Amino acid sequence: MYLVLCAPEDSAAKWACESMRTCGLEPVELVTSDQLAYGRLWEHRIGRGPTTVRVELGDGRSIRAEDVSGGLNRLVMAPMDLVRLGRGADREYATQELSSFYLSWLHALPAMMVGRPEPGGYCGRWRHISEWAALAHRAGLRAPVYRQSASSTCSGTAWTLAPSGVETELAIACKGKLFGMTLPDDMASGCLRLAELAESDLLGVHLFRGQDGLWNFATATPCPDFRSAGMPMIEHLICVWTKGDVE
Repeated sequence: MYLVLCAPEDSAAKWACESMRTCGLEPVELVTSDQLAYGRLWEHRIGRGPTTVRVELGDGRSIRAEDVSGGLNRLVMAPMDLVRLGRGADREYATQELSSFYLSWLHALPAMMVGRPEPGGYCGRWRHISEWAALAHRAGLRAPVYRQSASSTCSGTAWTLAPSGVETELAIACKGKLFGMTLPDDMASGCLRLAELAESDLLGVHLFRGQDGLWNFATATPCPDFRSAGMPMIEHLICVWTKGDVE
């Protein structure tokens, strides 16, 4: 089984799921956060024995960790519908417990899942723009100078280094290859190096052209809209899952 986890409105995840099926990968199961929230049964065991995950969804489907061969995790938050029924301190406690639970069971899924959970995010770590700027510099990417003080956050907006009004383009670093854009070798290598430094097997890297016409780093995200990467990225993932082939 190949598993795609996402929010109900995640069009990119739905596109990926249908693309995988078009390529002949099967079975592929799309499971949304809403379906997880109202699962009929949840079983997650950790301890001295094997770690287990079993979910029975309301539509009758059963998901077990040992049956999952690979897939995409694009969950950005735990479903809060039931938690919102609580009040005050109870709701805060339930939110923290639900977050820990989701990090735990997502981590228990096979390593071939793309979008591994971290304490900083369910599908990968979300970083402040200052952290992305530092990593981009280490990766060898050109980037505007980042400054932060009590009166100003950065040269662009709060989430990007791109100047206001300047459009960005998206490159997708996925399992050691770059998709979505044709870039000079040094920029392509920098994007892949950034994903490596971020310990992310799927990273969207936003770039913009400076006044000199050269590409500059703007920001990055562990949950990009990767539809611009097209079928080549899907085919690459299928090779990774079925053959362990990342060349």
